[in-house]
Amino acid sequence: MPIFVTRGVSSVSMRELSKELGVSTGTLYHYFPTKEILFASMVKQLVAIDAKEITELSESHSGLSDIMNFVASREDHFLNLMLLAVDVKRHLSDSHELSQLVEDSFTTYRTALDRFFPTNANTMSGKAFLSFFLGALFLKNKATEKTNWPELFDGLENLKVLFQNKE
Repeated sequence: MPIFVTRGVSSVSMRELSKELGVSTGTLYHYFPTKEILFASMVKQLVAIDAKEITELSESHSGLSDIMNFVASREDHFLNLMLLAVDVKRHLSDSHELSQLVEDSFTTYRTALDRFFPTNANTMSGKAFLSFFLGALFLKNKATEKTNWPELFDGLENLKVLFQNKE
């Protein structure tokens, strides 16, 4: 994944991928006919692993601190996935398969998060959390001042109170 993050999906060749992975180009082509198929396979696997762990947190009735720890421990991982999603949307938007991969990945995360947060039919807690998380992740990594996840979640709680007072 690092080569895709640093160079962009469209800029990497299969030869460079085979060198990075330590396999022959022929072997790589045998299992993955195109770099797009390799990329999609990698992303699907990473997202499935994350969704499984979020679901396990949900099933064990974990609290907000557990999801915060999950997020904080994988901050670089999620930042890389976000950068790859932006890269696909920006440079490969004509690829229906890769654009759909990004949409499907977000749906997978949202669905797993919907299971984690108690909801009713009128709320979309998973989508709200995912939106907050992606925005906070971007801002957190662009800020010069160090901000930790608990502070960001406290800020979200304050924002919720402000919205409730406006109603």
